[in-house]
Amino acid sequence: MAGMSRRGFLLAAAGAAAASALPIPPPRRRLLQMNGYPIDAETPLELLGETYITPNDLFFVRHHWNPVFPDAATWALKVDGEVERPLALSLGDLKAMPRASATCVLQCAGNGRALHRPIVPGVQWTYGAAGNARWTGVRVRDVLEKAGLKAGAKHLHTFGTDKPPEKVPPFHRSLELDKVREDGIIAFEMNGAPLPLLHGAPARLVVPGWAGDHWMKWLDRISPQPSAQTGFYMDTAYRFPKNPGEPGVTFKPDEMSPVTELFVKSNITEAPPRARVGRKATIRGIAFSGAPDVARVDVSDDGGKTWAAATLGKDHDPFAWRLWSFAYLPKAAGKTTLVARATDSRGSVQPKDAVWNQSGYFYNAWPSVEIEVSA
Repeated sequence: MAGMSRRGFLLAAAGAAAASALPIPPPRRRLLQMNGYPIDAETPLELLGETYITPNDLFFVRHHWNPVFPDAATWALKVDGEVERPLALSLGDLKAMPRASATCVLQCAGNGRALHRPIVPGVQWTYGAAGNARWTGVRVRDVLEKAGLKAGAKHLHTFGTDKPPEKVPPFHRSLELDKVREDGIIAFEMNGAPLPLLHGAPARLVVPGWAGDHWMKWLDRISPQPSAQTGFYMDTAYRFPKNPGEPGVTFKPDEMSPVTELFVKSNITEAPPRARVGRKATIRGIAFSGAPDVARVDVSDDGGKTWAAATLGKDHDPFAWRLWSFAYLPKAAGKTTLVARATDSRGSVQPKDAVWNQSGYFYNAWPSVEIEVSA
């Protein structure tokens, strides 16, 4: 070898051999980036069902535009509108109030958008714009009682600190006061840690069972009002057809209603690519709904003609997802397609085909996986 002595060659070879003997670190867990501006990233499908609680570093990120993060030291939550005593509550003020926690699913309304046919515009989420976390903070109703909520209020207007680019409408939302008083939390912790900036710190709204557009991040003002909020993100965006039509049929805003409760849904997160006849293969997944619970998950290997019940995980909270597993016993060689469907506590059953809509919201068709079975 030109330019290298025998001794140098032997040292280099020894170093290479030593390096090859070192353990190779496992691949770093990471989100799948969907956008550079704004920051949008989803959890890989195979990681969704690994744990009941989605770790903070694997929890999907959704922004409408690049945010301006508030300073927790000077931040305050303003409470105005139909209240007797307008408030400005610091983070310390909130932490001094009685705490409340909820373990529940946060899902972007557009999760699964990339799977709709015909294709619709928007962030092309596949499966991972959803996660299950434990959110801790204070109850919305406690804050409103502290402010002296007036009887005429029916809707809670919510505002965040992030500012849109020039000429882009602000992301202002409202939701029914009955729902947010019953279940809503103003969260400043996520999975036992301070709420991360990317997830809305110092505080965000948590609305168990409802789509993520209601979960206002970087929350800095809530305002009970007699009427619903108006503006682009209420009157045009985040709406679902009242009477959906065939795929490709679009509707005017007044023919749609604001998205609210999550549709019943399951995903298959783990399945072997190959199996043997007569030997059980384990299939795993998650299931959730805007109803408080998932009652069952079933699996079929004949296109839905017959179904067998999966086993639901023992971890269980209202509005959270259920982990599930299924011991599949192949009976014949060849390619086999398995499908799953969930049924929630109200009896709603996950459909074979999702309802197509022009914004690509609430995709919840049966998930499927193909397995090569050998004799």
